[in-house]
Amino acid sequence: MLLRRLPLGITVAYAPRGPLVDPQHVPDAIAALRLALAAKRCASLLCDPEVADEQQLRDTLTRAGVRPSRVFVQPRRTLLMDLSREPDDLLGQMRKKTRQYIHKAEREGVVTEETTDLDRFLRVLDAVARRDRFAIRSRDYFVRLLAAFGERAHMMLARVGADDAGALMLVQMGDRAWELYGGWSGAHAEARPFYLLKWRAMMRMRALGARRYDMWGLAEGADDPLAGVENFKLGFGGDVVTWIGALEVPVHALLYPIWRLGAGRRLARSAA
Repeated sequence: MLLRRLPLGITVAYAPRGPLVDPQHVPDAIAALRLALAAKRCASLLCDPEVADEQQLRDTLTRAGVRPSRVFVQPRRTLLMDLSREPDDLLGQMRKKTRQYIHKAEREGVVTEETTDLDRFLRVLDAVARRDRFAIRSRDYFVRLLAAFGERAHMMLARVGADDAGALMLVQMGDRAWELYGGWSGAHAEARPFYLLKWRAMMRMRALGARRYDMWGLAEGADDPLAGVENFKLGFGGDVVTWIGALEVPVHALLYPIWRLGAGRRLARSAA
C-alpha cells in the first residue's frame, strides 16, 4: 500500500490492484486496511482490486461505506491472453487480418529484438506520442520504473531496416505479464511491424513462464480515445474482462471531507 503525504499532515493511501484476496473477502480486507490506517491521519483509501464487477459485491461494499471513486489509475477494462495455449491455438483465435499481418511482417523482414537501451525505446515512444497526440512521462520516470522492476522489466523493439518502428515495455512476474507502454511510430505501415512485435512479445513472455498476458487497457466507450486501440487489440483474440474499478474508502471522518474538497483533484492530476 502506498501512502502519500498532503498538506496539514494528512495522508491518503492507495492499494493498486489490491487488496489481493479472493472476491468474497474484499469487504473484510478493506475494513482491515481502514482500521490499520486510522492512526496515520489518513483521510481516504483508494483501492483497485482485480475482481469482477458483480452486483452482489458492489452492494456489500456500499453497505460498508465503500463507494466508486472519481479517480481512475489502473484500467478497468482489459484484454487477457491465455498463454498456456499452444502458439498455433493462439494464432487460430485471432482475427484473420491480424494473423495475416503478423505473417506479412515476417515476410517483409521485420526484426524484433529485446533491448536495454532506454533512449532508443523512448525515441520510438516519443514518435508514438507525437503521432497520437498524448503526453509521455519523463526519462527519469522510466529510469525509476526500470530500476524498480529490475530483471522483470523488458523493452522490445520492432525494426524495419535501420528504423525502429515499434516499441513495447513489459513486466513479467511469475505466471503473469503486462504491457505497460509502447506503440507504433507510424513508419513503415506496409510492413505491419507492430503486429509482429506484439506477437513476439507474447511468445517472449510465454517462454519466461507467463501464462496470462494483460494488454493493459481497453476503451470505456465509443468516444474514448482508446477506441481505435481497442479494435487493434481485439484482433489478437483473448478474453475481455471488466474489473470492479477504483473504490474510495473514507478512513477518518473529519479529514475525509477535506480530501473530497481539494486533495482528490491533486491525486487525479498526479495519476494522469
